[in-house]
Amino acid sequence: MSTLTVPPPRPRPARWVFRLHRWALYVWAALVLTAAALLLWAAGPLADRATRGWHRMLECPRQGPCSVDVGFYYTVFDLLSYAMIILPFLVAAWAAVALTAPGTESGSAPSAWLQGITPARWLTARLALPAAVITAGTALLVILHRYAGAAPEDRRGPGPEWWMPRAFYTNGPALAAACLTALAAGALTGLLVRRTLPSLGITLAATTLLFTGVHRLMPHLWPLATKVNDFQHGYAVRPGALEVVHGIATRGGGRVPAPECTVDSAKALAACERLYARHGGTGYFTQYHPASHYWPLQLTTTALLLLLTALLTAATFAVLRRRTG
Repeated sequence: MSTLTVPPPRPRPARWVFRLHRWALYVWAALVLTAAALLLWAAGPLADRATRGWHRMLECPRQGPCSVDVGFYYTVFDLLSYAMIILPFLVAAWAAVALTAPGTESGSAPSAWLQGITPARWLTARLALPAAVITAGTALLVILHRYAGAAPEDRRGPGPEWWMPRAFYTNGPALAAACLTALAAGALTGLLVRRTLPSLGITLAATTLLFTGVHRLMPHLWPLATKVNDFQHGYAVRPGALEVVHGIATRGGGRVPAPECTVDSAKALAACERLYARHGGTGYFTQYHPASHYWPLQLTTTALLLLLTALLTAATFAVLRRRTG
């Protein structure tokens, strides 16, 4: 009489990763839901309050002196913008501390491999589920942030320029890409260092340098607009533009840096013009990004961050393959 052999259950790394990191998932969900609720509050009651305040302020000259507070909406909205900016650093810290360093430091990773999970599959499961959750959460917050930012009827209140980090990254897909880059950086550092606390410090330092470099590179990811003025009108671009390069335009159509010269009077301006003329200058030029370049820069920055994510992820798999043979 033959006996049936029941095959062992197939390992399910996704369920295993969920059970291992469920508390991190709960904390992330709580952060996202809290921020989403506050953004909806800002887009609703606080935006209505700011709109009523602006309307009353417009009526003040006719009704006499009055004091109107319209700043609470902008305070809350700015605090939420700053909170969203630090999300990539929170992701990087968690990835360095909990994603790969503990497994390779304590020996749980080899134990998982002995249960039928290959090292590559182990790492894929460790990265895929957090990446999906992080992308979904940041996408929701970006959508609500844009909605809350456009909610007041009159948006003349204090706010950052579109190219500043807390406005640039919180209103487009670059925030999700930045979180994915931070996730990959933390995973790679944890695998290389294999010790929790050193991984945390190195990852936060590397993430800061990485995103500082990306933001400095951002203005050069899309062609610049150019404006040329005569010396009498000086450097001039539209309000809200991101100025990148300025100098003097020459007779031959070239552009060179302006020699240092202080213009504080009509006499000084004439002296500066003579100095510029000796260098062949015919006027000032300014190269800049107008506000209409927001989306081209947003998408090219997102593409750059995703490229960095792919490179860091490939490096993580290469390190794992080298260490496991």
